[in-house]
Amino acid sequence: MNTLMMVLVYMREHPAAALLLAVFIGIGIAALMSFTHNAKKNDAVSTKPLGLTVKQAKKVTMKRRFHPTRFAFTIPATLATDDIINEWANAVAPRLGTGFQPVEVIIIPQKMWSPARYKVTFTKLEALR
Repeated sequence: MNTLMMVLVYMREHPAAALLLAVFIGIGIAALMSFTHNAKKNDAVSTKPLGLTVKQAKKVTMKRRFHPTRFAFTIPATLATDDIINEWANAVAPRLGTGFQPVEVIIIPQKMWSPARYKVTFTKLEALR
């Protein structure tokens, strides 16, 4: 009990130290979330039918939320074909978590400077209802 009181007195006397500690904790949480996001993306795109390298995986984007009900991968069309994307979507769905299924595969055509891309969307089965 005495230690808790000493900590509270120190925080009252030095508010900058408490603020700095809160900033460091916030930066640590943000870095951890970014690391897990990149690890999940690299794990998904390195699955065998697609089998991208780390350098190629940087060209892939993945959209998700904190508690995801949907994952959306955007893959450049130069890295895969239709058959490979379909096999990959079926193989990677169980790796994303329980209940995820590939819902749609859209081919985004080439425009002026942006190359053609595949957009693969995975959704939890409960989210479809």
